[in-house]
Amino acid sequence: MNIENIVNRLKSGEISVVDYTKETLEKIEKNEHNAYISFNEEDSLKRAEYLDNKLKNGEELGKLFGLPIAVKDNISYKNMKMTCASKMLEDFTPIYNATVVDNLLKEDAIIIAKTNMDEFAMGASSKTSYFGVVKNNLDTAKIAGGSSSGSAVAVSNEDVLVALGTDTGGSVRGPASYTNIIGYKPTYSLLSRYGVVSMANTLDQVGLFAQNIDDLRLLSEITSSPDENDMTSILEAYNFEKEDYDFKGKNIAVISTDSVLYDGIEDSVKSDYQQALERLRDLGANLEEVELKYAFYANPVYNIIMSSEVSSNMSRFDGIRYGHQTEDYKDISELFIKSRSEGLGEEVQRRIALGTMYLSADDDQKIYKKGLQLRTLIKEELEELFEKYDLIVTPTTTNLPPAIDEKTEKDPLSDFKADGFNVIVNLAGMCGLSVPVREGISGSIQFIGNRFEDNKVINAADRFLGEAK
Repeated sequence: MNIENIVNRLKSGEISVVDYTKETLEKIEKNEHNAYISFNEEDSLKRAEYLDNKLKNGEELGKLFGLPIAVKDNISYKNMKMTCASKMLEDFTPIYNATVVDNLLKEDAIIIAKTNMDEFAMGASSKTSYFGVVKNNLDTAKIAGGSSSGSAVAVSNEDVLVALGTDTGGSVRGPASYTNIIGYKPTYSLLSRYGVVSMANTLDQVGLFAQNIDDLRLLSEITSSPDENDMTSILEAYNFEKEDYDFKGKNIAVISTDSVLYDGIEDSVKSDYQQALERLRDLGANLEEVELKYAFYANPVYNIIMSSEVSSNMSRFDGIRYGHQTEDYKDISELFIKSRSEGLGEEVQRRIALGTMYLSADDDQKIYKKGLQLRTLIKEELEELFEKYDLIVTPTTTNLPPAIDEKTEKDPLSDFKADGFNVIVNLAGMCGLSVPVREGISGSIQFIGNRFEDNKVINAADRFLGEAK
């Protein structure tokens, strides 16, 4: 199944949009893997009826006509709740749509459900969700990754063909790897962030999940757009064009195995990665190992910048304007403290505390400023590589999905360790695409491109996957 096939059947009237929507809702209502936080059956069926009537009236139909799409629950859709998987926003309903959602609706898609996630997108396991952990559909004893776990499972389990997530440091690519599907983190600014709850503004990017490259390419084309509501968005439309990518003679950078980014890599992940590299060699690519001097600091730098921006962004959740408000308080100070303590989970509070410390005026924000300097060096180092190499390839994560009951309390920063190869992409604002190497729970390979080389990366991955078949 793919988008073209389903949409053509819907446009031809072979199946009605209402019937297809009902079938999808039946899958979602089961929620066997706790992948969904909310859905609105009345809204979905009402929109399906509208689209069926649009077909009957001979009106022009969109590229996603009648297609159900799941959306991570930190992306605004005014006809469904937006909880960010937090008690703080448990009953919050937004009053406007995110730009990416409007782009989908313009092409006659149906927003079918809001997916489970780590609370306020903070985590890599979905264990921080107020609504419980998302189970990996490939092995329900294991996590599905995070923070966009629900969207990954929705696609991997074939409840929907495509879904939206967000990626701040691997939160789309990691879950895609864990659930054996395609996960795409676009170049920063390619998809509007308007209507997306900010975790770390300079790192966040709406990302996409799909089962195949053609669906990913179409979804990318539709969701990407200039947006006057987002001061960081692109100024002109980006062209996602299908092209034959020839690896012959292409120079591809492979990060040296001496890099700290490989620390703790599991043998099976290493084996799958080597298999992927051999496939690239067979396709004619020239693979060269490269040393990254500043990537050593990627995870600490990410932790500093992300936590600092989290501290700033989370200050709006004060128990007064919207969200959870404590019932018992003596004064305004206690209202703030108790509302935030009750409404925000442990991981969110930890990151707020870290960020507040990094931004402390007492030491002139020395740690934060040093983090910004190192971020620039990491970005420049990667940019220099692209002067010589067409692509960079890495493992997506250094591990396979851990068991749900695996304890991490003794090392609360363990979430960051498996995502070092993802983090460098966000720090540099570049694009990254994770694709499976083989079926089932296995390692994945990530293709990294320079800023606005998304089309190259997508077409390269298309050739890689096509060869695998």
